[in-house]
Amino acid sequence: KRRRKDGAADGGGGGGSGEDAGSRLASWADNEARVQRWLDSRGGGLQPTLEAAAGKLVRLKDYFPVDVADAALTAIEALPESAWELSEQGGEDDAARHRFWSADLTDVPALAPLRAIFWKTLKSFKGEPTLPIFSVGRYGASDYIGRHDDRAHVPFFGSGNVYSRTVAAIWYLTRDWSADDGGCLLDLEGPQDSPDAKLVPAYNSLVLFEVPHMHAVTAVSAQRYRYSIFGWWHQQGKRYELPGFVPSADGEAAQPSGKKGKKKAKASSGAGGAEDGAAEAEGVEEELQGEQGEAEGAAGSAKPRKKNKHSLGTEGVERR
Repeated sequence: KRRRKDGAADGGGGGGSGEDAGSRLASWADNEARVQRWLDSRGGGLQPTLEAAAGKLVRLKDYFPVDVADAALTAIEALPESAWELSEQGGEDDAARHRFWSADLTDVPALAPLRAIFWKTLKSFKGEPTLPIFSVGRYGASDYIGRHDDRAHVPFFGSGNVYSRTVAAIWYLTRDWSADDGGCLLDLEGPQDSPDAKLVPAYNSLVLFEVPHMHAVTAVSAQRYRYSIFGWWHQQGKRYELPGFVPSADGEAAQPSGKKGKKKAKASSGAGGAEDGAAEAEGVEEELQGEQGEAEGAAGSAKPRKKNKHSLGTEGVERR
């Protein structure tokens, strides 16, 4: 279900305005020399890290410059309630149960500079170009995501041109979060007795993994919001099967065969006390600036046929 929710407490504001934060992000993202120095300090991008992980989940602490993380959080906290959309799925059917609030990155002008940055961190993967699509997530009290592995086929340029999610990432942007606050990422494919089987969101940390990878998000118990920016790098073609699923005609995440994806409504002023954006929506990453074409080839400046909304699947569909 996706519905309106009114009358919630505010998640707490950050310092400065969203506009000022956007200017700070743009100043950094537009400085090619600074961005390149930052990328070089992080190993030149994410591909070497993913290759070394060999399919395992990876957490990178203090990944972005701290002033960039601070500006991103300020921009997110400044979003009006009308910017957030609720995604909720429960009951007995096959779709992964979840509840969260999200906003497409392309709908947040202050965060627009980050689109090209995400592309630069992983221009190609395993020798083929990528197309990143990212969103903003907000978790409130009781928000969570059940077991799922993020698989999804997404049409760009038309129904016959399908891309698959191949790498997922979550950039955590909430300060001073603890295990007692909930909202932890459960890695369901690694050793369950490992300390890394349950990851507490750490400010300015980046978690990434190849898709498919089974995981879940525990229910938030804190009475404040947990923020993140999350999404996927897509690559052309159907890279895996979606057992029991078929892609919907409107580009939403694949849904159980014979079932139609549920629509979501924008949050009205004062989203409910338990709202959020369980990090996993899909932002329609419009063209990633002309430079994207150099590595993307046919995928350069690609757009989904329609906005890819934030749906989740079951153990075979999408999400994060």
